[in-house]
Amino acid sequence: MEQKTVTINDVAKAAEVSVATVSRVLSGGGASAAARERVEEAAQRLGYRKTTTEKKGETSPTRALALVLSDMTNPYYSQLCAGAEQAARQAGWPLMVYQAELGRRGEDTIADDVLELGVSGAVLVGTPVEAGTAEDIRRRLNRIAQRMPIVTIGPRVEGVSCVNITSDLSVSVRKSVAHLAALGHKRIAFIGGSGGLRSPSARRRAWFEEMERLGLPTDMRLSPESAHTPQGGELCVNRLFSEAKEGERPTAIIAINDLVALGALRQLQRMGLKVPEDVALIGCDNQFFTPYLNPPLTTVDLHPFDHGASAIDELIASLNGSRAAYSQIRECSLIVRESCGALLGVRG
Repeated sequence: MEQKTVTINDVAKAAEVSVATVSRVLSGGGASAAARERVEEAAQRLGYRKTTTEKKGETSPTRALALVLSDMTNPYYSQLCAGAEQAARQAGWPLMVYQAELGRRGEDTIADDVLELGVSGAVLVGTPVEAGTAEDIRRRLNRIAQRMPIVTIGPRVEGVSCVNITSDLSVSVRKSVAHLAALGHKRIAFIGGSGGLRSPSARRRAWFEEMERLGLPTDMRLSPESAHTPQGGELCVNRLFSEAKEGERPTAIIAINDLVALGALRQLQRMGLKVPEDVALIGCDNQFFTPYLNPPLTTVDLHPFDHGASAIDELIASLNGSRAAYSQIRECSLIVRESCGALLGVRG
């Protein structure tokens, strides 16, 4: 009886990984240690041997670009995606949008997932460029950059050959603190974000340093962490005002983004506090809904649409060989509306 030939698909099924992962492992490419171990064990157990076709090498990448981000529901990423899609369409490139997951099977699988897309190049933003230690992020991005050009949006990662686009998030916080201090506020809180990601950590550090520079209280109880969501804003405000004594409560709040500010505004109003008369409030991202809140929200515009469009332009230039690795820092803009209390004048 003729023995059935074991194929790469059989190995992938036995190892519980994708065919692309098996192909990379067997051709000496990058893969996580756990995935490599499963593939090698399955190949040996099944008696797998490369066919002549498979020995010729990997297939050419699909003529498409990828935008890899961490949260499609966040309006910031929606604006960034709109800018990227417009730039890709105008340049005649199909664009795939992929939401990256961190920690499937307890591993960092983002690099595996991006490589399995089989695209010509990728723009990465959010979790792919922010989650984990500096070495984790550098290793993840370098694995991808070895196979395709990439552009990152977010804090620069040293030791990775790519184009990087970032807003000066420290400046965005410093502008907000300075604006509130000029209005007479002394106890200014900074809420939202997790220390597990690089951008929130940088912003919280900027808040602390600017408060210190201005001689204002740097009580870390004024900077509770939370999810980047309205619910996170509600929890932070509840913590700020329920745990603090009368004289220790903040008179102004800076939220890490507009979603957190939205929740903070609701919780303040629920507690009977008026914005901006009792508590001034500033958000970040200048989302579409901010002018329509009551009161309209003062916020910082990071210009995500422009970031998305520029990232695609830079990626296409890299594919054409006309762009070397470098980093560009984009300006942010403070958009002053009623919630900060500027119309009320300087506090007495």
